[in-house]
Amino acid sequence: MTPDANEDHTAAAPAPGRYLVTGATGFVGAHLVRRLVAAGCEVTALDVAPPPVIPAGVRYVRCDLRDRDAVRGAIAGGSVDYAVHLAARVGDWGSFADFEAINVTGTRHVLEALTDAGARRVVHISSIAAMGLDAGDGADERVGPFAAGDAYSATKGAGEMVARELQRGGAPVVIVRPGDVYGVGSVPWVVRPVQLMREGKMILVDGGRGHFAHAHVDNVLDGVLLALAHEKATGETVILTDGDAHCTIGDYFTRLADAAGVARPTRSAPRAVAKAVALGFETVARITKRPPAFTRAAVDFVLRRGSFDVSKARTLLGWAPRVSLDAGLAQLKAHYQAS
Repeated sequence: MTPDANEDHTAAAPAPGRYLVTGATGFVGAHLVRRLVAAGCEVTALDVAPPPVIPAGVRYVRCDLRDRDAVRGAIAGGSVDYAVHLAARVGDWGSFADFEAINVTGTRHVLEALTDAGARRVVHISSIAAMGLDAGDGADERVGPFAAGDAYSATKGAGEMVARELQRGGAPVVIVRPGDVYGVGSVPWVVRPVQLMREGKMILVDGGRGHFAHAHVDNVLDGVLLALAHEKATGETVILTDGDAHCTIGDYFTRLADAAGVARPTRSAPRAVAKAVALGFETVARITKRPPAFTRAAVDFVLRRGSFDVSKARTLLGWAPRVSLDAGLAQLKAHYQAS
């Protein structure tokens, strides 16, 4: 059981108002939009691709965050009380320039446009990746952000620096650093690893000893909605994980395999071997123009050390993780049994 998880804790309700969500068709964004619509909120959804179905009450706007004028036009086209900036280039492969254009320049475009449009409060979604691969035991919000490491981590760190710059200038921005967000539909932490295990291709690095900072999507959204509702959150940074300091990648993938009804991963490779194989995959990928099976950055990431302190989110926002890892895995088991 995740420490202090409280499954009876009431889900955070959105404050009444008009919302804007960037990255609205992604995993977390789609969950957030559904939650806002269910509460009767008006929602403007920004993304580069439309969702399969646009729910009633949602205004969808196709928008490339690299285009400053397009961003300002999309945001100025409708009044916004609250906004959540989720859109990002994610993954462990691609040019640094592509990551930077969206995660740094795009973040500036969005946050400046929202500030100029008079939004009451904006949550910028950063990441614990901005804290480096060894933040230390019980690391809190004073660690980072660092614009270093792989392209994703470095540009999430640099994007958070943009958000902090605007905070210092008086912008109504709250920075949220989620952990490893999982749940039904999560590609990196559910869909892809289940597929690899189903195909017998999952190989743990150093036995899967890296820290897994699991954060159930509903727990993260509770924190985001509380940050939007609390005026005292403006100008602050909070970490949102489920608060488990001991879960490893190997522990999680073993339990995920059981939930999905696939064989547990049993093979392991030392870090040096995994990095050498990843380099080979990357070399082939540059020739074929197809993404590699895994990269050296991914190897480093799954060996992340340290853990994260979520006490600030508890005291500042009155937040508590209400979905334990046990409950989250039970949801996944029900999903896979029904599919």
